[in-house]
Amino acid sequence: MIHYIKEILKVNHYSIVCKFNTNEIRSIDLENLVKKYQSRPDSFLNKLNNEDYFKSVTLDSYGTLNWNNEIDFCPDVLYQMSKTVVI
Repeated sequence: MIHYIKEILKVNHYSIVCKFNTNEIRSIDLENLVKKYQSRPDSFLNKLNNEDYFKSVTLDSYGTLNWNNEIDFCPDVLYQMSKTVVI
């Protein structure tokens, strides 16, 4: 099955709760990924360390997270990284 995000439900610094096309509510924690590249000044992922920038995330037409058309991730990878959330 190909996964995609239908809706962004909540954004915290480094984590985003989303509803996927499977109707599952899942939390995507990007903290480890962002911290991994924090020491590399030339990394585009450094922008995600800025809380305001991180919270500017939108859902694009492909069903994935997007930051100003500069940063996005494969929705299948996001699904694999995510954990089920009970609301």
